[in-house]
Amino acid sequence: MSNVFAYQGLSHDGVLERGMVDAASDDDARVVVAARGLLIVWINAHGTRREHREPLSAADLALGLRILADLLEAGLPVSRALGAFHDLAPKGWHPALPGLRQSIREGRSLATALAEAPVDIPPLVVGIVRAGEAGAGIGPAIRRAAELTEAAADTQAAIRSALAYPAIVAMAGALAVTILITVVLPRFAKILADLGQQLPASTRLVLEISHAAHAALVPATIGGCVIAAVWRAWTQTDAGKRQWHGLLLPLPVLGEVRRGAATARVAHALSALLESGVPIATSLVYAARASGDADILARLSVARERIVGGQTLSAALQGTSAVSSTTINLIRAGEESGRVSAMLAHAATIEQKRVDRIVKTAVRMLEPILLLLFANVVALVAASLLQAIYSVRPSA
Repeated sequence: MSNVFAYQGLSHDGVLERGMVDAASDDDARVVVAARGLLIVWINAHGTRREHREPLSAADLALGLRILADLLEAGLPVSRALGAFHDLAPKGWHPALPGLRQSIREGRSLATALAEAPVDIPPLVVGIVRAGEAGAGIGPAIRRAAELTEAAADTQAAIRSALAYPAIVAMAGALAVTILITVVLPRFAKILADLGQQLPASTRLVLEISHAAHAALVPATIGGCVIAAVWRAWTQTDAGKRQWHGLLLPLPVLGEVRRGAATARVAHALSALLESGVPIATSLVYAARASGDADILARLSVARERIVGGQTLSAALQGTSAVSSTTINLIRAGEESGRVSAMLAHAATIEQKRVDRIVKTAVRMLEPILLLLFANVVALVAASLLQAIYSVRPSA
């Protein structure tokens, strides 16, 4: 769901233009209208709009942008590039292609066409494309957007790959323990009961745990579903999502990974936007949306207000603790040397590498922990089985 704002603005040649924009807030709507090169006369909320957009994977988004950038940098006009793009685009782009070509034929910009597309194009990509249309060059701008989305796709793939083995170990161990406790051990207990043998203490303990878990399964499942529904409803609201993300940030490993990954995305996005010629206040709006964390987004919004009030980027970010201290120091060095965009790109690389190291270290620690956990559980169940077998004595 997005807010719809009606606006009236004055272009550079004195033409009065009217229209509507989708934005999260009044400030965001003003930034979007100003980015179109209009002097705002008035802007008012016009209700809300619920849209269903087809999901577009980071890999498909990056590949499609890379192909489109190649076509545009080859000298093709946007309309002809989109025609050629129709045969080369990844499958995820297909629902958007007719609308993109129609929008261009009607005289809309490519950025506007992407913003209105029926697939989920991130606002950051739209902002970079809009900056390219404003003068930085649309082909290089789309290539920069492709590099950003490729980095995001690589990060997601690396995390999934790192967690694959621990997930398989966890599922296999849980399945083995479940079969032992729910099938094998109860059958041995029944055999011993039929023989009139008393169960050993370890066997009784494991069976009691199994019975307790079986009795609590249905209530625990219902309770878990209720908690999940309440949590989902809570995190669907802006305030709830920010509170939830704010609770995650202080956590030892998860919070550090979230903050580092968000910092890398923000720094990378800011670098690309500033390099494309987007003003810092506008850049922060799009970069904040790229953070992927509602609490950090709110902090960046506060930092933007401080920048508008006259503070430097490094001072505003330090005052809100929106990004890591390393990134702030690099930004400060960039402000002193006039190379803020380059320093932001360097900070993004550093933060991403640090997050990768933390994730790899955590996964390396998780694997032996899971193996030891399930090995101990299996050993306990096996010991109880052996004691049950050894307890069988022929009757006198």
